[in-house]
Amino acid sequence: MCSYSKVNDFSYYFFSTDYVNKKIVSSMVKVVMVLAVSLFLNACAAKPEPQRISTENSTSTENTSTPKAEKLLVKSSHGTFELEPTVVAYEPETFNDPLEGFNRPVFAFNDFMFRYVLIPASHGYQAVVPSPVRSGVSNFFSNIREPLNAINHAMQGSGSSLGTSVSRFLINSTVGILGLFDPADHWFDIKEKKATLNQTLASYDMGYGAFLVLPFLGQTDTRNGFSTVVEGIVHPINALSNSPETLYIQSYNSFHEFAPQADGYETLKQQAEDPYLFFRNLYLQGVLRDQQFSEKVVGSESFPLNPHSTGHQKAQIKSEEPMAEQ
Repeated sequence: MCSYSKVNDFSYYFFSTDYVNKKIVSSMVKVVMVLAVSLFLNACAAKPEPQRISTENSTSTENTSTPKAEKLLVKSSHGTFELEPTVVAYEPETFNDPLEGFNRPVFAFNDFMFRYVLIPASHGYQAVVPSPVRSGVSNFFSNIREPLNAINHAMQGSGSSLGTSVSRFLINSTVGILGLFDPADHWFDIKEKKATLNQTLASYDMGYGAFLVLPFLGQTDTRNGFSTVVEGIVHPINALSNSPETLYIQSYNSFHEFAPQADGYETLKQQAEDPYLFFRNLYLQGVLRDQQFSEKVVGSESFPLNPHSTGHQKAQIKSEEPMAEQ
């Protein structure tokens, strides 16, 4: 029989912080490996061109007296671009959802947690924490991820945006008192240019992969999910705290971002017969529209393109065609 001291030693080892840390790191590594393999396989697979349905090609029975939408001016570091907005939809058959068997149970779990835990908690959080405090928290977390923005801008080949992120981090970390305030924007008009690993991978023509639902994080895809996990591991907050405190801080950041839009979930869900399909289609239509937009606008702040990407080269060829004709 084991002695009481041996049982005690085992209990201490099992519940010790080092043991828990190792288990957390091991689990996160496994998640990254699974997402990386899935992302690689989906990126290598041939993807059919999305079938777009534009309202401009609707039947002649529609009322033709509808006023034409005004053109949209999009300003970026590469100049001002004029776009004519159109309502575009995509056939559900073009959506890649081979993980539906996994996604639906996770979606049901998230739905339960949203309705009975996170949304009520969000209401209490919004009511108790004053707006200036919440604004300071947002500024702090935006500032602490500026090094990630800078790294992604560098990998995307955007020197000006890289300089913007570095300048914002230096100004807000000092004059802005550890990022609680945003003098870079208010005093120097240096706007935030967020860049993620997801955008960086997209700038190198890597597809979104497959639709994916993650616990608590909600709708995403394998490319964006891989980006989220990797950025969580290399986030600068890891240098300021130790596990599991780091996990608590990042979870609080996610909850803080979710709180203002908590009511939007219920509003959207009420419009759906099948909430899973509704949120899946809503998410993937946004992904495909971003992809279409990135092919039209070179260097857009909302979806930067790498100079060597296929989208950038196509856009460059189109812009040079009128000059060649002259």
